[in-house]
Amino acid sequence: MLLGPLIPGQTPLHDLSGLRIKKIRTLAQLNAAEAENILKATMKYLVSKPTQKMARFDVAWMKKLHVEMFGDIWSWAGELRKNKTNIGSVPHQIEIDFHNLAADLGAWKNSSMPILEQAVRLHHAAVRIHPFLNGNGRWSRMLANVWLALYDSPLIEWPETIIGTASTIREEYLDAVREADRGHISKLLDLHIQFVRLP
Repeated sequence: MLLGPLIPGQTPLHDLSGLRIKKIRTLAQLNAAEAENILKATMKYLVSKPTQKMARFDVAWMKKLHVEMFGDIWSWAGELRKNKTNIGSVPHQIEIDFHNLAADLGAWKNSSMPILEQAVRLHHAAVRIHPFLNGNGRWSRMLANVWLALYDSPLIEWPETIIGTASTIREEYLDAVREADRGHISKLLDLHIQFVRLP
């Protein structure tokens, strides 16, 4: 069992058998190791514009992105969860929802929907599916930023307080996600606009 308190909205880790780095003993150590792994994916996709070949946004690539973000830390990175959780698609529906999301992206890309709204809807849909054992929020935010980068749009620079600590902005973020679950995306869109990276 890792030592350290969970924060609201954080997925508890009941099974640490997939942990590759056995010397990790606390949540702080885990967060630091995961942040280092995520930085590699950030460098690959967000330092310069990614290509369509690099970031295909099909189901296989979206799973691969999770591996690139968490595979140094967890052996199950990129594998769809098999257990039912209190949020997210039921396990037998995850693959179907993934394919539906990829199809939606194709439709949005060819529509008049602004790129930022496409990214917000992608972010929300990925969180709603919640396909992996952990890391779903960080993975969905990365997906949205890679989508923005593909189309030369400013990235969203989320404050660290969304990721690792209890804070006002984390509560606001979780509230916006819940509103989007109810079909009202405006709060989540506004939150993205608030954190658009300035040139």
